[in-house]
Amino acid sequence: MSLQRRLTLFFVLIVILPLAVAAFVIQRVVVTEISRRAVESLEPSLDAAVALYNDRAQALDERVRGALQFPQFGRLLRKGDADELSAFLDQRIDEASNVDFLIALDAGGRETGSVVRPGSFEDFFEQPTAQEINASQVGVGTGFTRTAPIPVRIAGRGNVGSVIGGFWLDRDLLLGSSQDGVVFSVISDGEVIASTVPLERPTPVEIDLDGPFTIDIDGEAQGRARALENGMSIVASTPSAPLAALSGRVITSMIGLLILAILGTSLLAYLLARIITQPLEELSEGALEIAEGRYDRRVKVRSRDEVGKLALAFNDMSDRLGETITELSTSRDKLQRAVQRIGETLRSTHDMNQILESILNTAVDAVGADSGVLWRFTSTRSDLYASAVFNYPDDTFGRLAVGEGVVGLAAERGVVVTLPDPDGGLSGSASEPNAPVVLATPLFSQDRVIGVLAIYREDAERPFEKEDGQTVVFLAEQGAVAIENVLLHEEAHRLSVMDSLTGIWNRRFFQMQFRQVLATATRFERTFSVLMLDIDHFKDVNDAYGHQRGDAILVEFAQRVGQTLREVDTFARYGGEEFICLLSETDMNGAATTADKILEAIRAHPFGAIGEVPVDLTVSIGVAAYPEHGDKYGALVDAADGALYRAKQAGRNCVVLAEEPEQPSGLKLAT
Repeated sequence: MSLQRRLTLFFVLIVILPLAVAAFVIQRVVVTEISRRAVESLEPSLDAAVALYNDRAQALDERVRGALQFPQFGRLLRKGDADELSAFLDQRIDEASNVDFLIALDAGGRETGSVVRPGSFEDFFEQPTAQEINASQVGVGTGFTRTAPIPVRIAGRGNVGSVIGGFWLDRDLLLGSSQDGVVFSVISDGEVIASTVPLERPTPVEIDLDGPFTIDIDGEAQGRARALENGMSIVASTPSAPLAALSGRVITSMIGLLILAILGTSLLAYLLARIITQPLEELSEGALEIAEGRYDRRVKVRSRDEVGKLALAFNDMSDRLGETITELSTSRDKLQRAVQRIGETLRSTHDMNQILESILNTAVDAVGADSGVLWRFTSTRSDLYASAVFNYPDDTFGRLAVGEGVVGLAAERGVVVTLPDPDGGLSGSASEPNAPVVLATPLFSQDRVIGVLAIYREDAERPFEKEDGQTVVFLAEQGAVAIENVLLHEEAHRLSVMDSLTGIWNRRFFQMQFRQVLATATRFERTFSVLMLDIDHFKDVNDAYGHQRGDAILVEFAQRVGQTLREVDTFARYGGEEFICLLSETDMNGAATTADKILEAIRAHPFGAIGEVPVDLTVSIGVAAYPEHGDKYGALVDAADGALYRAKQAGRNCVVLAEEPEQPSGLKLAT
């Protein structure tokens, strides 16, 4: 078979098969949808019929009472004349709406008179008699609804009898809520006793109160039912015959359309095949040459139709392939430079800000973004703040709640989030840069999000491509490693300057901080002070309670002292039970006041946790100030230590100020 014939056949099959399937599906969908809507329309119709019944049932007692509230009725009932009672009831029932029967009973409950209007039931249903109604239960019976016996009283004589009233559950009731295309029926124990369409013979039915069902009432129909009481129910149904006729018409129309489609498609397919096959060989030869790397290959454009456009597209493809190879080479070089830049930054510094700026600038440059922000968590991890910013003022935006906007969503879910949102439901936050194109990538450290790298474009027509996202994710992974290394370096540095037992600074950090405070005080002619603290008789605590309890007391001691100091002050463990404080911009008087506060905080309450033996402790404190007692680390610490020694000599539990430098102290370390 030639290529032209194969193309013709394929075109026909490609068009006709989906059309045939679509025609079948449409036929099924249309008929099913119409059937479903017809069944759904039964629900409000059934609600209206039941509501009509409920209105009549609820008003029944009131209507019966209203029709018989006459002294004459009581006298007639007491007299017991059946003919007179029936005549009176016949007169009153005409004036009572929606009441089909009235039955008078004497004081013993025996029928003394009645009037029963004929109901519009099916011919084969035998209407209940007054005696059957009287013998039935209150409420719904077979074909009727009745009241309880309503007592009739005469002044001075009490109860002289009662009356029962009710109405039929018949065609007249159903016609009160009838609608076009809906058949209403009253069912009693599985048999139709009244319907809005006449029935020639008894019709047994099976109903389903939980949903739609098929029923045969004057032909097959779809129905819905509502239960009343005592086996009685109301059914609303819609005939199935119109749906079957509609289905046949739809099928006939679809077959006609398919035949026309086959004829038209066959002719068009033949013509298209003839047009397409001629230039295919030229395109095939050109493709082979392109595969060999000859991107300057061109094919002749013979027409302006689709085949001609294909030839033009082939020539354009050849041009774009050359450009793409050049762009790929450029992108590879750019990515290589970006990776190299990050690597150089990692090797050259442990400064967090420099690392973050390098990651951010590299990501923006790698994908051609206009700006970027690197967001990090606050200490509570409930908000994010801009830690590094490229091409935006630092004060443009504030803190961003986790889960809010593009960046907050990326931080909350740990996934890449882009704007514009493919689903159309995401928008940026007021705390983020107002850019139409956003790519937010989470930074991970040990499977935990530590920040978000967000880059922005101002041109809404240039959304980030999938490849851009992959590039930024790669850079984010490298950046996360860099950040983690810096954090580890910072943690190692922190541990090197912290006292492992008490959690406060150690002597090494104190010396580093002293140099900074001394430089500031020297430059701006300010003062500062040094406190040397020693716990009195601490050796006795260790001997009496053990070193573990002694360590716990040292921790509590550090906490109490720390609570009395300012955030700008430096508190460190000097060694053993000796501690040292550096009070910035504090003169001798201020230092003495602080020392007194520490003294009171230590001796105010015994040391120890709940359940432990309380230990009363005191502390001795020596105070020295800059520049009165020296302008070097050694001089000031020696002066404070000398004052501490004199505090010990003075009986401990006191504060002693350092002497003037010209007075030789001859001091030794206090113990």
